Amino acid sequence: MGKKKTDGRKKSNKNFNWATPIFYVIAGYMVFTILGQRQSLNDLNAQKQALTNEKTVVENELVGLQQDLEKINDPEQFLELVERIARDEYRMIRPYETVYIDRNRSQNAINPFSRND
Repeated sequence: MGKKKTDGRKKSNKNFNWATPIFYVIAGYMVFTILGQRQSLNDLNAQKQALTNEKTVVENELVGLQQDLEKINDPEQFLELVERIARDEYRMIRPYETVYIDRNRSQNAINPFSRND
């Protein structure tokens, strides 16, 4: 029995193992998919929080409008509401009413008709 002659090179593995690169490709795909989904979930949570805050603001405004509606149905409160709007938004005064402006107060110097309720 004789020895086989080798030329000093290692015999190359002709049977390439495809499982390892396929595993790494699938693992990489899963990592990027999970990270993308996490980012999308964070964005959706931020949108949800913003919409929840907006809903709270709108609900508070609705309560105020419902209170104004109740005032409109009561004639005495309706007149008070109209007077408040006329004074605050349109700077109206009653006949024979005198307006005094305190120039020492910085707020009155800027807006002499503002109410300090």
